[in-house]
Amino acid sequence: MGSTRNNLIVLGLVVVLIGVAAYLIFVRQPVTKSTQLGLDLQGGVSAQLEGSQTGGGTVSREEMEQASDLIRQRIDRLGVAEPDVRVQGQEQIVVQIPGVENPREVIDIIGQTAQLGFYQVLAFDQSPSTPADEVQPVEDEMEEDLKDDEAFEPGESEILFEESPAIQGGGTDVSAYVVRDEPDLTGGALQQNGANVEFDQQNERAVSLQLTSEGGDQMADLTQEMLNESAISGEPPLLAIALDQSIQSAPEVQSVLQDQISISGGAPGGLPEDEARQLETVLNTGALPVNMAIISQTTVGPTLGLSSLRSGLIAALLGFALVLALLVIIYRALGLVAALALLVYAFLMWGIIVAVPVTMTLPGIAGIVLSIGVAADANVVIFERIKEEVRRGRTPRAAIQAGYDRGFRAILDGNITTLITAFILFALSSGSVRGFAVLLVIGVILSMFTAVVVTRALLGLLSGRGVQLSPGMMGVSRGSVSVKRPAGAS
Repeated sequence: MGSTRNNLIVLGLVVVLIGVAAYLIFVRQPVTKSTQLGLDLQGGVSAQLEGSQTGGGTVSREEMEQASDLIRQRIDRLGVAEPDVRVQGQEQIVVQIPGVENPREVIDIIGQTAQLGFYQVLAFDQSPSTPADEVQPVEDEMEEDLKDDEAFEPGESEILFEESPAIQGGGTDVSAYVVRDEPDLTGGALQQNGANVEFDQQNERAVSLQLTSEGGDQMADLTQEMLNESAISGEPPLLAIALDQSIQSAPEVQSVLQDQISISGGAPGGLPEDEARQLETVLNTGALPVNMAIISQTTVGPTLGLSSLRSGLIAALLGFALVLALLVIIYRALGLVAALALLVYAFLMWGIIVAVPVTMTLPGIAGIVLSIGVAADANVVIFERIKEEVRRGRTPRAAIQAGYDRGFRAILDGNITTLITAFILFALSSGSVRGFAVLLVIGVILSMFTAVVVTRALLGLLSGRGVQLSPGMMGVSRGSVSVKRPAGAS
């Protein structure tokens, strides 16, 4: 059953894991916010959109993938929970957003086409090498400061942000710009497929933008005006280039621009290749819109979501309590050890859900309940083997050793079969069914640890401390125990 030292190491590891889980659940953030709830439990909106090209052309899979990325970015800026946005088939996108207070507003936003805009920067502020966890507070502070700038006029101007990898050191370079409420030049000035990745005169990678003839004239007028104002004020003339009101670049205008401009990263070598290619695709998709039409919409109210959550939790807790009760009734002392291991399992499972994090849905709760059954089943296999060895006349200590040695293979085979099924579910399904599969995989792997390793360590520690387990304490009647061991028994 392993040495006392090994058993103590295992149990010490369990205590540490419980401490980490407790920190994640209760200390790091309020317990009410530590677990992410899905659409069916929290309420929210689900929409199915269909894409089409202007003029009735066929939409490509690549264009739909890009559209789904843009939709996800818009939803993120709304400050709602992590959305589930995925392409379905060739021309459809399914969006699920939990915790939405104004579903109509969200639907309107995700159905819009990406908008490219050029803005004259009226005032700006910068924070270089900002740590990742300080980006949002820094942006809030910069926004408050810029609102006090004379260039900011409520109702006529707004503040947009740019986040880019730090040129020097780690972190993120954060910039905030005061611009007019409406772009000085829109994406309509960009030629079809007018964005291309190329290298400039300094051999740095950049994204060049080819404007239409009319757009070039408008750009020339805008940049000439910016240069004139800069000559008077002494402030650098910055031209902010934004996609969906997220600044991609804000270069300084050195001379009058016309129909050819470029976006560069400012770092040695220019833009990273992946970023440049992505920006090229985003700009071209924004310039040639993929029209998104909403073909179905479902709204789950918070009251219905709360009712589903309450019902799911009651069912899960009731099932958990029944499993614990049956283990104790049938296996007595062994059942108490298994019940303690299952409580450890439930707490660690909660900690993993918070740490990953995993969005909880009703199918996810079902996956957890099923994995509890898998964990209990592992104990049943081992305990029945132990009872069989006790009936043969073996000592409790020898019976426990044999039960774990001979029962582990059957448990491993059964759990591998369950894991294979869960992986197939994850690969072939989507949405909440994937959540069920993920939680089932996590639960099965964790159950192998708690139902086999933890219970064995507990029983080993009890045995090492001289605690004697009689057959009756293991659920075996004295009349069924052989007086003599069978021939060949060790």
